[in-house]
This record gives sequence, C-alpha cells and structure tokens, in this order.
Amino acid sequence: MATRKDVAKQAGVSEATVSYVINNTKNITPVVKKRVLDAVDNLGYRPNQVARSLVTKQTKHVAMLVDNLMNPYYCEMLEGAQSVASDNGYIVSVISIDVSNEESVLELASRGVDGVILAIGTKSVDNYFKTGLPKVYMGKYVTMSYRKAIFEMVECLVNKGHKKIAFLSGIPLSHLSHERYYALKDACSAYGIGLDPDLVIDANEKGKTDEKSGEEAMEELFARKKDFTAVYTVNDLMAVGAAKAIRRHGLKIPDDISLIGCDNIKLFDTYNPRLATMDAHAFEAGEYLMRLLIEKITGQLKISHEIQADFICKESIGEVKTGV
Repeated sequence: MATRKDVAKQAGVSEATVSYVINNTKNITPVVKKRVLDAVDNLGYRPNQVARSLVTKQTKHVAMLVDNLMNPYYCEMLEGAQSVASDNGYIVSVISIDVSNEESVLELASRGVDGVILAIGTKSVDNYFKTGLPKVYMGKYVTMSYRKAIFEMVECLVNKGHKKIAFLSGIPLSHLSHERYYALKDACSAYGIGLDPDLVIDANEKGKTDEKSGEEAMEELFARKKDFTAVYTVNDLMAVGAAKAIRRHGLKIPDDISLIGCDNIKLFDTYNPRLATMDAHAFEAGEYLMRLLIEKITGQLKISHEIQADFICKESIGEVKTGV
C-alpha cells in the first residue's frame, strides 16, 4: 500500500507538501499541486481519514435524519444526496429518529459529523437542535411548493363531479409549514366547493405520516359520519393505510371513494387501482439539500431552492355516482 512518503518521492516534493495538497491547508503552486495529485492517482494513495480530520477539523461525514426508514420517499431523497456527496468526498449516514424525542436529536452532537440534513422538515426538530452544527432541512433551505399541484388535483376532482373532499393532514395544522392545507382550502374555495372543517383530520404533535397513521385517520373520518367522495392524504404511505380502512368498510376505490396520495412512490404503481399522487421530486430535493449543506459547512453563500410538485392523475380517481 502506497504511503505519503512514496507520493512525495514520486512527485519530487516533501511529505509536508503532500499533506498541504491533500488537506488543502496551504497555497501550493498549480504545477506542484498537479505533480502531487498525479502521483496520488498513479500510486493509488489513500490518506488516513482519521488523521486528515484532525488537521482539517472535518470528518467529511454527514447525517441525514428521517422519521421513518420504511418510507421509500426518503430512499429516493438519500440517493440524490449521496450523488452530490460522493462527488464532493462526503459520506452520508441515515439516522431514524423520533421527532418528539429531544434526546434522540441532541445525541447527534457526539456522532462526529460535519453537518445534518433534516429530511423531515419538522419545526419541533429545529427547536431541539441548538448544537450549532451546520444543518439544512425541507421547508426552509429547500421548499416544496404543492400549490399548483393541489389546484390541478381539485380541478380534476371537480370535473369528475366531486364536491366533498376530505384531507388527512399527517402534519399538525398548527405548523406554519403546512402549505398543503392552506392550498387545499384556497383551491376548494376557488372552485366553489369549499373545504368542510369536519372533513379535515388533524394530526397530533408527533406528526406521524406512516401507513398506520393513515389507517387511523381514515377511521376517524368515518366516525364523524360526514359525507365525502374523495380523500387527499399528505403522502402515499398514509394513502395505503387509508385504502385499508376504506376496504374494511366494504367500499371500493374509486367506485365509492377516490383516493389521492403524495410523493409518487413507484412501488404503488403496482397497486390496483394505481394511486393518484403528486411527484415531490425526492431525488432532486436530496441533491439540493446536500449541495446547500456543503455550502454551509464550507462557509459559502447559502441560497435556498424551491421545487414544484406535479399532480399525477391515475386510476384511483373516479367519477362521482349520480345523486352523491
């Protein structure tokens, strides 16, 4: 295995110069820098990462926090983040946390990471995170705009005769970041159908958005004994849970109830009927989050980015039966 001494000998420089080039800690002339990097490539030299981190004060290791490792949306987001991380010499570790547990968040301070991606974008997590560690998260550094997609969804539903749309929020409505709730209210108002507050199932402060939460929220909606013909859920996992409850009540999708999710998880294209959804462009979101985190770590200018979600109409939306 090649050593720093071998690189120095082939490049015709001192071992100290090799360290300066590898750690980028001192100005070296382009000619000398090229000789060193060429020698590194030729010899296949791999510097000791632990020793390097002691010099640079960076581990080149970042953490991505999620609240549900079973959610395929996060897998796609991770792929986007890793594509940027690998190009910049970073390693990404995924950590699943309980968003209601302060200790699980603060524990990261001792994990030896340079920065954190909060993929969950939950306000309470940011309140907990007072360690000073560089962090980026959905909702501030990378925002996802659902407004256009939600207006398109409501237009699609209205054109098929729907006037009573229910919403399973997943995220507490008290959170200022709940753009989808307000967009849905505006869209229903714009199309003259209004959003009945009794058809909105709020979430508790834990903000769970998994399959079980969707099933429970759907049962709560049924318990209210209100008429509705379509249900919009905050993500595809909740939609799958809602579908279980709908079928348990002897109802069919979309014959009796139309169902719309969000995230465009490809796995659910195998479901029958295929789930109408919104493409939240998870891979692109992961890319931008990682780029912005690297900028924060290196002290460069930080610019936020907005991604537009797209509505995708599929077979889980049907025509309203006459008289409903």
